[in-house]
Amino acid sequence: MQQRKLIYDCLKAVMVEKQYANLTLRHALKQLPSERRGYVTQVVYGTLENYRFVRWCWECFVGRLPKKRVCVLLDMAVYELLWLEEVPYALINETVDFAKRYLSGNAKLVNAVLRKVAIQGKRVLPDDRDEALSIETSHPLWLIKMWNAQYGAEACEKICHASLHAHKGYGRVNTLKISRSKLLAQEPLFLEGTLGEDSFVMAQGNISDTKWYQDGYVAIQDEASQLIAPFLAPQPKERILDACSAPGTKACHMAQLMKDQGEIISVDVHEHRVKLIEEGAARLGITCIKAMLGDACELSQFEDESFDRILCDVPCSGYGTLSHKSDIKVHMESSDMDSLIPIQAAILRRAAQLVKRGGVIVYSTCTLNKKENEKQVAAFLKEHSEFLLVEERTLFPYEYGCDGFYMAKLERK
Repeated sequence: MQQRKLIYDCLKAVMVEKQYANLTLRHALKQLPSERRGYVTQVVYGTLENYRFVRWCWECFVGRLPKKRVCVLLDMAVYELLWLEEVPYALINETVDFAKRYLSGNAKLVNAVLRKVAIQGKRVLPDDRDEALSIETSHPLWLIKMWNAQYGAEACEKICHASLHAHKGYGRVNTLKISRSKLLAQEPLFLEGTLGEDSFVMAQGNISDTKWYQDGYVAIQDEASQLIAPFLAPQPKERILDACSAPGTKACHMAQLMKDQGEIISVDVHEHRVKLIEEGAARLGITCIKAMLGDACELSQFEDESFDRILCDVPCSGYGTLSHKSDIKVHMESSDMDSLIPIQAAILRRAAQLVKRGGVIVYSTCTLNKKENEKQVAAFLKEHSEFLLVEERTLFPYEYGCDGFYMAKLERK
């Protein structure tokens, strides 16, 4: 019952209280022995990743949806019943007992629904292609239609299915301390990556648990994200601005490329996240990063034309990270981008004032949405004729098994 309560509490925290899945689960796992953590993790993330399909399988057996906390229990149990190969013995009885203890007055409903689901199995998907894809991959229908319009039906389907695949444990070698070839020769669990020059993937386990991470020889970073710093191409002794820096992974990568020579100003709007930047740089032994509190839309403390290069890795809707941020899938709304797009534009406008003539701005997001990507850059160029688009690139999750990312290099003439 304790394990079931932990899973339920995690899911309720994410689905009802809108907390972050990774932080909630991390806290819960500390209360369990290591041999039970895998199952709890699988059920929590599996339920979130498939929540639309899961609910589709049981909502037909109720006249109207019960209270949210009851829905969470049904979602969790139906995932276990229909998605796991080895269903726990007496799962339905245990779930009913749980309802009796913690959800008074709902045990009969839970019992009836789960027994009907057990007989039915996975419910047949609707005939409409978009609706079926929305349910099967647990993406909202409006997002399916948007991706269809922006990238085409074939790419849309591939993006959706890629989000259901387990995300690999990617990392980056800190070449200020050791080369990738030397590290891989010493650590058999680290395998060579495919995109970044210094990237690797961990065969099993968590990178953060290794001595290599704790001693600052490696950083945790998705392979797509590892392409951003080389795209900006910072040089030793330059002055760089990382306008939306926390947790500072890209700033540390830039410092690596600069051989820790020069100055990187890493700004974030939240004080506790500024500390994350400082802690990350200290762990890797980096000294050229100066972390500070600031709003990237303003940055009045800096003189115009005072930076050689600027990275604007702006706040975005995060649609490229759904394979490992399933809480975004649960809560996303089409209106989310409406508040983000003006902020992105304001950050770019201020960066345009701060970069030197002949300098470079890289604008990047971890989302797949042309309104936040290509159209945002096009609108900027229309307002700023002194800038030239040198290159832009979109990475799709299905291409390399990494996050979806967009990057554009803008040069000030």
